[in-house]
Amino acid sequence: MEFSIEYDSDPIGALPLVRQPLKFELIPESLAAHSDDMIPEFRVHGQLDSSSWLLTEPIMGQYTIERCDAIIRSVELQLVRIETCGTTPGDKDYSRDATEVQNIQIGDGNIMRNIPLPIYMVLPRLFTCPTLVTSNFKIGKLC
Repeated sequence: MEFSIEYDSDPIGALPLVRQPLKFELIPESLAAHSDDMIPEFRVHGQLDSSSWLLTEPIMGQYTIERCDAIIRSVELQLVRIETCGTTPGDKDYSRDATEVQNIQIGDGNIMRNIPLPIYMVLPRLFTCPTLVTSNFKIGKLC
C-alpha cells in the first residue's frame, strides 16, 4: 500500500526556503557527455522561477531555442534524483547514483526559434523526495 506523509512546511530549526530565479544556458560544450561529431550546434537559454521548490509546487519557467543546426523532434525535461552514500569523492565507500524520476515532453516537433516557451512540471509525489543530508548519506541536487 502506498502512502505519503506531510508535516509542517516550516518546522522549528529548518532553513528558510530561498526563492531566487535560476537562469540557464545549454550549448554542446555544457553537456557532461558529448561527442563533437554527434551533437549539432545549438543554443538554448531560459529561466526557472526558483532554484528550490516545495514538493507540492510545480517546477515552472521558460526556455527559448535560439539556434539549432538540426531538425528538432522533441524537447523533454527530465527530473533526476541523485543519491550519494559515503563521505567524500575518492573514498572507497563513496557511491553516487542517478535515477530518472520523471521525463515529460515540453516541446513537440521542429520548434520555432527565438520564441519563449513555458516549462511546467508537476512533481510526482510518490517518487520524489526532499533533499536529505546526513553525515554518510545524501539525496539532493547535483553539486
